[in-house]
Amino acid sequence: MLKLIGSILVLVASSYIGFQMASRCQGRPRHLRQIISCLGSLRSHIIYACLPLHEAVAQCTKGTNGPVAIFFQDVAAMLEKNGALTPQEIIKKVLNEMQGILMLKKPEIEVLNVLGGNLGTMNCIEQEKYLLMVIEQLERFENEATRLRDLNTKMYRYLGICGGLAIVIILV
Repeated sequence: MLKLIGSILVLVASSYIGFQMASRCQGRPRHLRQIISCLGSLRSHIIYACLPLHEAVAQCTKGTNGPVAIFFQDVAAMLEKNGALTPQEIIKKVLNEMQGILMLKKPEIEVLNVLGGNLGTMNCIEQEKYLLMVIEQLERFENEATRLRDLNTKMYRYLGICGGLAIVIILV
């Protein structure tokens, strides 16, 4: 009876790990798509509405929810409160705080850090061109993440279940 309960627990735990890894694979393209959407909205708010940076960042999250909306709202709140910090320092700080929540990899984080370094330092036309360039880079990352998601989601699920079954067989 003890072996049966242990086997079931091992199988459930390994399956859970596999499904969590698959979920993480599925979340990355979704987060990148939401960031791209928010940056497009930010571009519109900066160029056409001529809003101050903190207001534009706060308003770009309309229609977005989850970790990406929290990220941009935190950045907007810190931009409004902390006049001493640059946008790059604020974005870097918020990214560090949300490291496990946002499903981004190092290249995307670097692009967002560089974005913070150039955000609010150029005129409207240069800002628009720069935001379009960042959006294009993130779209390339999103396409790659979507390709990896399609390849790896099923694999992680099957690996979790089959790995658990292999462990159960070895232990029994």
